[in-house]
Amino acid sequence: MRDGHNGYGPSAGTPEAREAAADEFTARGFPVTADRAFITAGTSEAIDLCLSALVDEGSDVLVPMPTYPLYPAVLSKLGARPRFYRTEPARGWAPDLDHLRSMITPSTRVLVVIDPNNPTGATYTAATRRALLEIADRHGLVILADEVYGDLGYAGPLPSIGSLDPDAAIISFSSLSKAYLAPGWRTGWMGVGRSPRLNEVTAALGKLADGRLCSTVPMQYAVTAALRGDRSHQVSFRAALQERATLTTSSLCAMPGVSCVAPTSGFYAMPKVALPPGRTDEDYVLALLRATGVLCVYGSGFGMPAADGFLRIVFLADPDELRSIYALMADFTRGYLNA
Repeated sequence: MRDGHNGYGPSAGTPEAREAAADEFTARGFPVTADRAFITAGTSEAIDLCLSALVDEGSDVLVPMPTYPLYPAVLSKLGARPRFYRTEPARGWAPDLDHLRSMITPSTRVLVVIDPNNPTGATYTAATRRALLEIADRHGLVILADEVYGDLGYAGPLPSIGSLDPDAAIISFSSLSKAYLAPGWRTGWMGVGRSPRLNEVTAALGKLADGRLCSTVPMQYAVTAALRGDRSHQVSFRAALQERATLTTSSLCAMPGVSCVAPTSGFYAMPKVALPPGRTDEDYVLALLRATGVLCVYGSGFGMPAADGFLRIVFLADPDELRSIYALMADFTRGYLNA
């Protein structure tokens, strides 16, 4: 900003940022050229632009459940329909592939894959990823690969799903928000795969990008600095997240009536509370807030049935603070379930 980079920029992004994003996708095994990389106002805008390019009113889009709420919100705006496919906590929140197949209709255009996952903290096996690629190919679907947590797998950065089939029709998303700890900068990028099926999509994305002038120009210089610079902070960040994930899982599973699948990436967990009949996840979350000041997000906000008792926890706080929080939750839950 001091150097005067405060004017409008190219609609698709500055050349340096696009080249850095393309090189990053390619290094993860998903070859992308700079002319098929776009810089956006966070991954949220990338999702909006892609769905606007790919679907029409009345189109169907396969979305995982629980889901990131932006997807159904954008689809509602476009007059398209989300078709929710289940993920299974008993299998580490892996997609139920048979259920996914049953959701496909002649109007289905897109398969959304959020891996690593928000809100569950899950990561998918290579076998699951290959199955998703096969389903998309068989039915002529474009995969929107939401990979913004890809650097935050506890075992290390994860390859893109596109690394398993670089010729598949995939558009991948990432951003500065998570692994670079700058969510307020609202800067992301997307890479359109080399499949010829996506040539017209790439042109459409360019037109849609032109329609909003450009994303935030000063922050685009951070894309190049981040992707070509020192990432040593991510090693300690991943270790800190894993410590908190282990503490969170053990603390939740020790609470009466609570179970939790251990997350393998990111900073979310999605426990389940065995609610009394007639009560909802929202009832529990609001009662917990009023009694303790501890705020979670109820699972029905992510598309889960309200009676199932799921909620999402963000465990970024200091471990000692988390211990105090989980002690409050345990005392509250014991009384709530026995009332």
